[in-house]
Amino acid sequence: MLTILAGLSSAFSYALSDLISQRVTRRTRPLSQVAWVLITGVVIILPVALLVDGLPQGAEWRGAALAALGGVAYFGAFFCLLRGLQVGDLGLISALNSLMGAYATVAFVLLGAPVTPALGGALALCAFGAVLTSLEEWGRSDAADGRRRRATRGAAWAFASGVLFACVMVLYGNAGDISWLSQTAISRSVSLCIALPAALLTGGLALPKGLRVEAAGAGALELCGLVLLTNALALGPSTVASVTSTQFGTFAVILGFVLLHERPRRHQWVGLACTIVGVSLLAALV
Repeated sequence: MLTILAGLSSAFSYALSDLISQRVTRRTRPLSQVAWVLITGVVIILPVALLVDGLPQGAEWRGAALAALGGVAYFGAFFCLLRGLQVGDLGLISALNSLMGAYATVAFVLLGAPVTPALGGALALCAFGAVLTSLEEWGRSDAADGRRRRATRGAAWAFASGVLFACVMVLYGNAGDISWLSQTAISRSVSLCIALPAALLTGGLALPKGLRVEAAGAGALELCGLVLLTNALALGPSTVASVTSTQFGTFAVILGFVLLHERPRRHQWVGLACTIVGVSLLAALV
């Protein structure tokens, strides 16, 4: 029961963080929000990591180097996510972004992991769902009535974000020489070292006074999601923790429908369902 609660709470925290970040980003710009989220996370987690784990020692530097590379990928992934949310619907973009698990699975297969029929079926379901979700119009193009297949707004950014988040997952998976706490502290610090000068050189960090609390709150929720995910995995079983924590796409669809009045097209609802089920199956299988 505690594992389910922690996993679902993690997913909801991530979805709520994306909802708030979308609001801030649409009134400012993605890069400023990336910097605010990372500053909030680093201020909280870096002192804790130094107090609990200290600096890396000996062989731990290998894990630290991989976590640092993960930080580079994380900056790109988070920027792409917010760029997608700036122009696209919360539910659709978050669902497409949740395919990061499918991309990571493909990467692990390419690295030698075995492929079972169930795993192949789940990947196929994810692919089918991604195609349906990423198209605003479905069916044959008809030049006579002006209808064409058009990509969902922000879909390309969501796909790019998912690929980069998958890279983060693979790098974290190979950085077992250090704890998750140190992995997060190092990667977020490296991300901030990229985001901060980039933001300062392209317009600064200033946000309207009314958005500053929201921007920092999104960062706190994103970090809360990570802590809850780690606790869910620690409580076990891992399959239950993985399936529940990957439901941030489901929560994002619900939040978008209820709070933002988002109304995907009929084929996109089918795509969302296929994507969420496929990702959940992968979480249970891998």
